Amino acid sequence: MLLPTLLFILLGVLLLAFNARRGKHMEGLKSGIRQLLLVLPVILVAFILAGMIEAVIPEEFVRQWLAREAGMRGVALGTLGGMLLAMGPYASFPIIASIYGAGAGLGTTISLITAWTLLGMSRLPYEMGFLGPRFTAIRMSLGLPFCLAAGALAHTIESLLF
Repeated sequence: MLLPTLLFILLGVLLLAFNARRGKHMEGLKSGIRQLLLVLPVILVAFILAGMIEAVIPEEFVRQWLAREAGMRGVALGTLGGMLLAMGPYASFPIIASIYGAGAGLGTTISLITAWTLLGMSRLPYEMGFLGPRFTAIRMSLGLPFCLAAGALAHTIESLLF
């Protein structure tokens, strides 16, 4: 977490300097603080939820169903879980990190993130409404193999290298 934090600090300082030259630095700071205040409650609850999930998931469940030893069963469950994870990144990533921290395999975690990105069910009503059910069915049928393949590839790499 140190490197991304340092990169974001550097980017923030550069943007602050750029906006200060244009006289818009206070406007940018105010906008950033407003956005922080909007998402801070969600982030706090997500981190608490992530900690509770990590503490509540039985070790045996993780070992049998989600760990590297679970193989493709873990990848399939990761894909299903990602499809059902109906939250934005502020809430999803702490939860995914807690599942990974509890011992989920790399393949399971990769398929979870990939499915959350490509197959999230929370977007289906909007997608079907704007683009139609045919489009949604085709996109979902194309996305599912990618999620499974990404998880399987990550599982294979984890098995061979780690």
